[in-house]
Amino acid sequence: MCKHFYGSVMPLPQNQIHSLFEQDALHSLVIDSLDDQIVVIDRHGTIIYANRAWTRLGIESGMDSGSFGTGCNYLEVCTAFKSSDDHLAGDAARKLHDVLCGRQDSLYFEYPYHSPKEERWFMMRVTPLQGLPTGYFVISHHDITLRKLAESKAEHLSLHDPLTGLANRRYFKQFLSNEWRRNTRSRSPLSFIMFDIDHFKDYNDHLGHVAGDKCLIKVAPALRAFSRRPRDLAVRYGGEEFGLLLGETGLEQSFAIAEKVRKEIYDLDIFFGGERRITVSAGVASAVPDNEHEDVFLVQEADKALYRAKQLGRNQIAYAQP
Repeated sequence: MCKHFYGSVMPLPQNQIHSLFEQDALHSLVIDSLDDQIVVIDRHGTIIYANRAWTRLGIESGMDSGSFGTGCNYLEVCTAFKSSDDHLAGDAARKLHDVLCGRQDSLYFEYPYHSPKEERWFMMRVTPLQGLPTGYFVISHHDITLRKLAESKAEHLSLHDPLTGLANRRYFKQFLSNEWRRNTRSRSPLSFIMFDIDHFKDYNDHLGHVAGDKCLIKVAPALRAFSRRPRDLAVRYGGEEFGLLLGETGLEQSFAIAEKVRKEIYDLDIFFGGERRITVSAGVASAVPDNEHEDVFLVQEADKALYRAKQLGRNQIAYAQP
């Protein structure tokens, strides 16, 4: 090893050479002690170095050691994931190629990397490797699973009613808007059932709000049981009002579902004040969405039908009249 000294090349003293080797060994120990997965690649994508965390992740993921270690091509690893319908891997490969070609200075990329046993997310950074001739790049993968789970939990709480676990009105409005547009394109029917617990104020006044909350919790599963399809949504609309949005479902089928929910809540046998029983009334509305109406039209029609059910004596279903 040599160093420049006033224009001449001077050999490094032996003790400095030993010191450099010791530093290299220390650096390797440090990098291998990190939880982050780190690899160094050349401009063609070939892996020239991988730390232990990278090797361990590959083994845990069931990858063949010959497909992810030193000498393998990192771009080919991304392409392999892309071929298994991992579209994010394809995005990562394209962006990584931009960095290797000099079209982009660096790369920051977040992606899911789930295993059969757990959900995991990682953050990938790609930057030129300093201290070597150009053409080498360091890639680090940092586990951000805890952050993603916290974000997911926070998002869930913002979109769901904390008492019943059903969707809240904010989520419902977003969902309804999306389904209205979707069904406008497909010309498929969309239905909404609005439920209201009969005499719920009397129940609260008689037994208290804690008992009232328990009643709402007991009622919620009856709606959730009929919203298992991707295009359906059960919502706590507000107070003692609930809703059930049913995608690609017409009036007759929606009316039958509303009746099943009504009966299930009746059969919960929630009594108060002697012989008074908790029941629900419901209004059903169905429409084939179009561009002439807004999505709120469906809610308004279901609300009108609910009002008719209340007027007719409660504990029954009414449907929106043309």
